[in-house]
Amino acid sequence: MLKKIGAVGGAVALVLCWPLATGQIGERIYLDTLGQYDNPYLTVTNDSYDRGYLTSEVVSKVVFKDELKAIFEDEGLPTEWYFKHHVSHGVTGISSTSELMVNDDIKPVIKQLWGENAIPVAFTTQTAITRSTDFTFTMNPIKVDNLNGNRADVAAFVMTGSVNADGAGEFYYKLPTASLTTVASEEMQLEGLEGSGKGRLDRQFWIGSQNLSLNSVSFKDLSAEKSVDINRISIDMNNVLSEPAEKGASPILTNTNQVTVGNLTSLDGEQYKDFNFQLSFAGLDYPAISRLGELSERFEQQMTEDQVREAAEALDELVAKGLTFSISDLSVMTPQGSVKSHLSLTVSPGLERASENMARIAENVTGDIQLSLPVELVEADPVLSERATMMEQSSIVERNETHYLLNMKIDGDKIILASGDQLPLAMLFMLFM
Repeated sequence: MLKKIGAVGGAVALVLCWPLATGQIGERIYLDTLGQYDNPYLTVTNDSYDRGYLTSEVVSKVVFKDELKAIFEDEGLPTEWYFKHHVSHGVTGISSTSELMVNDDIKPVIKQLWGENAIPVAFTTQTAITRSTDFTFTMNPIKVDNLNGNRADVAAFVMTGSVNADGAGEFYYKLPTASLTTVASEEMQLEGLEGSGKGRLDRQFWIGSQNLSLNSVSFKDLSAEKSVDINRISIDMNNVLSEPAEKGASPILTNTNQVTVGNLTSLDGEQYKDFNFQLSFAGLDYPAISRLGELSERFEQQMTEDQVREAAEALDELVAKGLTFSISDLSVMTPQGSVKSHLSLTVSPGLERASENMARIAENVTGDIQLSLPVELVEADPVLSERATMMEQSSIVERNETHYLLNMKIDGDKIILASGDQLPLAMLFMLFM
């Protein structure tokens, strides 16, 4: 009987203490994960955390970045939002419901776009004791019939995701439709925006994958009844960090990107189809490229001597390890025919102190260039046609019934033509200038 009473008493004590325990664990998890969450589109940081027994009161700051920041700024929306979370301590973790903290700065904006006393955004989280947090951010629909002559009809924007204690996670976002009309009779219509990402933000770089797709977007001049229409847009980006086999060597970053567009109709009604662009960087020394990324934010300002020296050292290290730049495919079907191109350039490792003489980098470059342009497209531009004729006469390009063809290799300071003839690399630049 005493054992049973002891067991029951222990269970009761555990139940009574568990909210406090999950409150302590929850605070640490929150501060380590969502309280410092960062992805390429938004940052979530902790502003305050007041922990209680059964509940806690938390304030988070959400800051939009890059593309989303630009979108919000264009629409006159704030890019920094504060949320007050009511956090409940449960048996298996913590959950929170959140409300936007409306101050005098954003109250007029909310009234104009969402209405009086409306709830513009919602933010919810669910955190397990395993330190994994799921979150959802929702911007509710916007319907404005006349705001200084402008109109807007935007569906709900939703971003969901998860993040662990190490800062790694994944996210998804979706905007079904958006329509904006300005007082100048310009209209943008967007349909089917979706995107996702998986990985972690490490200083300047998202290590992992991201993708974005868009069913269609159109830009219309209503007064002239003209438009640019783009359909089936897809953007993919991937950063892979490889640990070296040699002890003490630096990790290597490989970056790949692809953009595809199914169809584009220009203002004059011409159709461009199957646009494809694939670009990659391989063999990038990660410490060096990270330092350059951090310093790049200061390039537009006056840099100190120490910063200039640090940038030069990072560039030297990057070049000394070698790297490859490739446009594996740049192609599109134009009304005049297909355009295809390819470019690959490799800087061989071993070049020391490249910043002291940048011309030495060209001496260490190998690669190849391929280009195919429709004759009709070239001849439609007098300047381009003149240069193409000059290059054909010099046997740099070939011409068949439908296309001009360029096929050459680069070996240091010289180019090797398809015929085997060699020319100084500088001559190629002169012809394209």
